[in-house]
Amino acid sequence: MEPNVKIIAGGLILFVLGGLSVYLISRPNAATQMQTPPQVQSEYAPATTSTPVSTDTESTTAESFYEAANARREQQLIDKAEADRLAKLKAIKERSVECKFWKQQQKTSSAAAKIDEKINEHCNLPSVSSASTSSAASDATSTSAPSSNPASAE
Repeated sequence: MEPNVKIIAGGLILFVLGGLSVYLISRPNAATQMQTPPQVQSEYAPATTSTPVSTDTESTTAESFYEAANARREQQLIDKAEADRLAKLKAIKERSVECKFWKQQQKTSSAAAKIDEKINEHCNLPSVSSASTSSAASDATSTSAPSSNPASAE
């Protein structure tokens, strides 16, 4: 065989062996086979002199601790998801055409109070966090509809 063919064959064999080893390591039941038997675990466990009644109390305390920890974790996930959602909504509003238009108007016009109000309306989220995106969208539609009607009437 030529040296190039040997190199390719060796690389192919190493690739297959690597894939096989990754498969064997990542199998779902591979983790359960690697656990130590219960008698070995008891050798390393700290010696306790408590009665079985206190063990029940400790397990109840541990269970309540885990429940509280899970509740905190779930609340943190919910809070993070809500913060991400609000950040995305704010970014969408800031990138909207209406926001860009009113920011440009602010640079070129002298009616600052009315323009600031429009920028606040089109670029910022409503101050009430319970307001849904549908109500914000309907507010934007209702404010843009009257402004388009007088323009068409003129």
